[in-house]
Amino acid sequence: MGLIETIFLGTGLSMDSFALCVTNGICCKRSRVFNALLCAICFGLFQGSLTTIGYAAGSAFADKVRAVDHYIALVLLGFIGIKMLVDSTKPELDMQSSLSFAGVLAGGFATSLDALAVGVGLCAIDVDIVFAAAVITLVSVVLCIAGFFLGCAAGKRLGSKARFVGGLVLIGLGVRIFTQHLFF
Repeated sequence: MGLIETIFLGTGLSMDSFALCVTNGICCKRSRVFNALLCAICFGLFQGSLTTIGYAAGSAFADKVRAVDHYIALVLLGFIGIKMLVDSTKPELDMQSSLSFAGVLAGGFATSLDALAVGVGLCAIDVDIVFAAAVITLVSVVLCIAGFFLGCAAGKRLGSKARFVGGLVLIGLGVRIFTQHLFF
C-alpha cells in the first residue's frame, strides 16, 4: 500500500475525529490553540496506535472488537453529548472555557475504535505498519486541527447555542457509528 492509499485510509479513519474536533471547537472559548493541539495530538495518537494494536492483535481478536466497538462509541459519545446538552442550560458564566483532558481522551478513544479493525485488515495485506500508522496519525492531526478551528468559527456564529448544537452533533455521531456497524 502506497502513500496515496494510506493518506486516503487515514482520511477515512479521521472523519469521526474531525467531526468531534468541530464540536470541540464550537464549544471552546479560550486557549484555542492549546485545545486544538491537545485534541489533534490525542486523536491522532489514538488513530495511529489503535491501528498498530489491531495489526499486532491480528485476526484472532477482530470479531470480538467488532462485536462491541459500536456500543462503546455510542455510550461514550452519547454521554459526552448529553453532558453538553445539560451544560447548555447553565448560565454563560458557568460554562467551561476549555476542554477536559478526560473528555478529550474518551472522545479520542471512541472515535478511533474502527482503527483496530483496520489494523487487522492491514495485517492481512502485510503492509509496513510503522509507515501506515505514522501517516494515519499525521493525517488525523492535520484534519483535527482544521476541524477544531472550523468549529471555532462556527461557535462564534452560534453564540450561546454552541454547546447545545455540539451535544446534538455528538449524540448523532454516536448513533451513526452504532447504526452503521449494526446495519451496514
